[in-house]
Amino acid sequence: MGIHIARFKAGGEVRWGWVRAGQVVPISGQYASLAEFLEVGRERAWALSAGGAAKGLPLAEVEVLSPVTSPCNVVCQGQNYRSHMLEVGQDPDAKDFNQFFRKASSSLTSSTANIVRPQRVRMLDYEIELGLVIGRGIHGPTRVTRERLHEVVAGVVMGNDVSARDLQLIEGQWHKAKSFRTFCPVGPFLYLLAPEDHGRLMDMRLSLSVNGELRQSASTSEMIYPPEETLSELSEVMDLFPGDLVLTGTPSGVAAGRTVSRLARGVGSFIRLFLSDRTLAKLILKSSNTAAYLKEGDVIRASISSPDGAIHLGMQENRVVAQELMAAAEEPVPVVRVGGI
Repeated sequence: MGIHIARFKAGGEVRWGWVRAGQVVPISGQYASLAEFLEVGRERAWALSAGGAAKGLPLAEVEVLSPVTSPCNVVCQGQNYRSHMLEVGQDPDAKDFNQFFRKASSSLTSSTANIVRPQRVRMLDYEIELGLVIGRGIHGPTRVTRERLHEVVAGVVMGNDVSARDLQLIEGQWHKAKSFRTFCPVGPFLYLLAPEDHGRLMDMRLSLSVNGELRQSASTSEMIYPPEETLSELSEVMDLFPGDLVLTGTPSGVAAGRTVSRLARGVGSFIRLFLSDRTLAKLILKSSNTAAYLKEGDVIRASISSPDGAIHLGMQENRVVAQELMAAAEEPVPVVRVGGI
């Protein structure tokens, strides 16, 4: 089995550690980025876990940070779950290409940090996603297989692809709509893959709730393009480097799915011929019930784990705050408390 890793702050110092039984055991060495940790610290983490008993710090007494660090590439897949395509009025059986887009790495934040809603955003949405952390550089076309996925992917993390749907639909700019600062909570844990873990990634459970109401619940088995196909295709397009993050899409249950699909189906294909995408987007937004979207004070909780719990990426708990409130507030940095494994 693989091992769980956390990047954390204790006593004013940022460290990396092996997570076990509600504690984090510091790993020797200083690593300024995830890429540096993967280069040297990863082997030290494996050696530490193989040694068995070691004194750790209670997770409840440290501030857990995002294990993915900026700058890095953050590449995302769009509409990669069958249920999500259906909820937004698309036919998953007709999809014949892998859709990619980018998020700015400055959108990265921790699993417990506030998500800041910009003043201009009215329709703030959530998307729980399994993230792949690149462990070996890819600099040309490469055929990646599921059995050897661990040779390219160092580990997996949980991410939330927070999205400003009004900007995404009206302006047609996915990068802008998804790249505001704090729009990518990641963590709390990085799970370093062992060779035998390759088969488990397509049987992970994703769960997300808003204020205690379950919104998303699905299995990674719904993916249309699995990780090995996605990385093989990406290798034909771009270089990937250790520490880069690939988010693999979200299942059904997003706020947009509660409103967009109803109008998209109702408009019909004939009327669509006479409407521009921008006009149709405006109709969708005008008719949408914004109650499903995130508002100030909402608390989002998310988790990803294997059915047996052996792979558990921790629990995210993020609160939505307004940008104007954040600008006025001067709050001390809280001690972050996260669930153990």
